Amino acid sequence: MKIVLATSNKDKVREIKEILGESVDIYTTNDFDIEKFEVVEDGETLKENAYKKAKSLYDILKMPTLADDTGLFVKSLDLRPGVHSHRYAGENPTYKDNRNKLLNELKEFDNRDAYFKTSVCFIDKDGKDYYFDGKIDGEISDKEYGDKDFGYDQIFKVKEVDKTFGQMSDEEKNLYSHRSLALEKFKKFLLKED
Repeated sequence: MKIVLATSNKDKVREIKEILGESVDIYTTNDFDIEKFEVVEDGETLKENAYKKAKSLYDILKMPTLADDTGLFVKSLDLRPGVHSHRYAGENPTYKDNRNKLLNELKEFDNRDAYFKTSVCFIDKDGKDYYFDGKIDGEISDKEYGDKDFGYDQIFKVKEVDKTFGQMSDEEKNLYSHRSLALEKFKKFLLKED
């Protein structure tokens, strides 16, 4: 099956391709000469934002489309940054800007429990939408660990392995990550459909 990803984020594209592997022919907006695919993510939930991205691209290409939206939810911060994780430190922040803001806000708190959640939206060739969620519990570390500079990976620690995503190999991260949990459900759905 051919699927196009509704994102311009190279790190996200790489992860999704690694997780879905050979089972799907994955295309990006670049394959269709869509230079900068941007959608205003003003939904109140991850699911709404994922749908908005998938639907926007589906309306242009009329082919099976996959989008996800991911949020980091920190218990001591009333579940912030949540749906605003991508732009937490402003309109066009770097990954580091977002991490610095979060670490700064958590200085006064002992409870650093957090979870990552991903909602994947798949729109099939007929325009029907399906959803798959993945969630991983962890905590926010006291500083950055590891050299994988993607989102909040260097400060999100998976307790059972006592490592941040930034310290894990790609293969190891894909065993635990919220995105891979959601995409594994999607993969099972695709196998049933074939």
